[in-house]
Amino acid sequence: MANPRDDFSSKTKDILAKRVGFRCSNPNCRKLTCGANESPEKVTNIGVAAHIAAAAKGGPRYDECMSPDERKSLSNGIWLCQSCSKLIDVDETRYPAEVLMKWKAIAEDLAILDVETNSPAGNISQDKELIKFYVQCFDRPAFQDDICQEGRMEDFDKAIEDTIIALNTGILRTRDGAIIKQAEGKSVIQNPDWREKLDNISEMLVSIRRRLKIAKVEHAYTVNETGGDVFYCFRDDELAEWFNLTRREILKVLSSICREVGIRELHFWSRRYRW
Repeated sequence: MANPRDDFSSKTKDILAKRVGFRCSNPNCRKLTCGANESPEKVTNIGVAAHIAAAAKGGPRYDECMSPDERKSLSNGIWLCQSCSKLIDVDETRYPAEVLMKWKAIAEDLAILDVETNSPAGNISQDKELIKFYVQCFDRPAFQDDICQEGRMEDFDKAIEDTIIALNTGILRTRDGAIIKQAEGKSVIQNPDWREKLDNISEMLVSIRRRLKIAKVEHAYTVNETGGDVFYCFRDDELAEWFNLTRREILKVLSSICREVGIRELHFWSRRYRW
C-alpha cells in the first residue's frame, strides 16, 4: 500500500506561485513559468509547487517530525519550474532543505522588489547602472585566464555559477557566500536588445557549467602541479579551445552592450579586451 501523501491544496499552490511572480525560485534559473496558450481560454504552465520536506515517507528531505498539516503548509512549499523540481529531488544531498529555504526567501524578496520598483519604459539611466554592475560581476579570473591555467576547476565552476546568479538576481557574492553587492536581475532591463544579449550571455554561462560537468565525468582533463602552480591538461584540444572561445564570446557580447550604453568596456589587469 502506497504511503499517504500530504499534498498542497489548490489555494496553497496558487499562493506559492504568486508570491514569487510565477518565476522559478532557483536563483540559477528564474524562468517565467506561465504564459499564453494557443487556445484563448487556456494558460501554459510549467510551474510546480514542490515540497521542501517530502509529502510522503521515503521522499526527498522527508521529516518525520513534521505533522501532515505542516507538510502541506505554505512554509513547506517552494515554486519551481518542472526541470528544477526534478533537479532538487534527484540530488537531495546537493539540495537540502536549508538551500531550498534560502532560494525561497531570495525569490520572494526579488518579487516584492519588482512590485515596488518604479521602472518606466525607456529608463536608460537605470539600465546604465545595472550594466555597470553586471560588468563588475565579470571582473574575476574565471573570465581572464586560459582554461589550462585555472587554479581549481571547482573554483572556476563556482565563479561561473555566482555570475549566473548575479545576472539573474542582482546578488553578487564572495566565494564564501557573503553578499558584497546587490542590484537587480537582468529581467528589469528596459532596453529589449540589451536584455536579449544578457539572456544569451546567461545561456552561454549555463552551457559552460554543463560541459565542464561532462568533462569531469569523462576525465577529459588531467591535473599537473609545477612549483606549487596547478595546470590542467585537456586531452581534447578542441574542448579546451571551446571553453576559451565561449568565454571570449561572452565578453565580446558584454563589451558590445558597454559601447551602446556609453560606458568603459572590459579592462583587466592580466589582459585588455578590445572588440
